[in-house]
Amino acid sequence: MWHRLKNFVLSLKTYKALSPDLKVRQRVNHALRCRPALNLDEWFETFYKGRGIAYPVATFVYHRLSQYSGLEFGRVLPSDRLNEDLKWTRVCWFDWELSLCDDFYGQFKVDISDRLEELQASTVEDLVRLLDQSLNLS
Repeated sequence: MWHRLKNFVLSLKTYKALSPDLKVRQRVNHALRCRPALNLDEWFETFYKGRGIAYPVATFVYHRLSQYSGLEFGRVLPSDRLNEDLKWTRVCWFDWELSLCDDFYGQFKVDISDRLEELQASTVEDLVRLLDQSLNLS
């Protein structure tokens, strides 16, 4: 009986450690609210069309990264640093990179799992460029 209770308590601690920090997520979203909320087309036109990023990649990033992080991605800038500005590792589930690889393969049939180390991009633009290059290499 004690063994089962101990396992349950350890499971709760592990779950908390691997879960997004909702207070941090809320603070980041609050800080982003001073920026205009761009829809997907506006976000693409403003930040990525002129940089040669494929529209399907921008669409993927806009929707999936918002899903992983819980952040309002229409307010995110290419220059936002993932960890310093957006607190990425704290607002996402611990396995967001695996979800990214699975989702990218599901949508584009391109396996980026061998490039996981490169996903340690410092800015949103770095990550977008990496995904765009991965699509172009296929």
